[in-house]
Amino acid sequence: MSSAPFDVQQVMDRVREQVPELREINGAADYRTVSKLSDFYPPCAYVVLTSEQGDNSEKRGRQRALVTFGVVLAVRNYRDTKGEESMDALRPLLGKVRDALIGWLPSEQGAREIAWKAGDVIDYDHSTLLWGDVYQTQHFIGSGK
Repeated sequence: MSSAPFDVQQVMDRVREQVPELREINGAADYRTVSKLSDFYPPCAYVVLTSEQGDNSEKRGRQRALVTFGVVLAVRNYRDTKGEESMDALRPLLGKVRDALIGWLPSEQGAREIAWKAGDVIDYDHSTLLWGDVYQTQHFIGSGK
């Protein structure tokens, strides 16, 4: 039994496999290096572990960790001035990412099928649109002794 955090690499691999239209699928470190919207290389995605939380702080040993992670999608449409055409570009990719993840069972110890929690526009600059979806699952950490 490991106490390592949830491995988002398997989420990245799943999205890469199921949504080949995306040019890049990166993690949190790459996402944090982007300083402006024009630096994104759309269409692309970033998978970011946002939180892990124990469901019972009084337990010792093996514990369930509720996992929340985000998938940020970037799309670009240079003809767009109001966001409508960018949303048209986003819609099919977002649907494919959601189809790939909702109900999928990660390989982590004690994982549950991934559930979608929320989604919203993060940022927009008249050509590049960022959309973030939030997902949740669980895994177990600790020795179980």
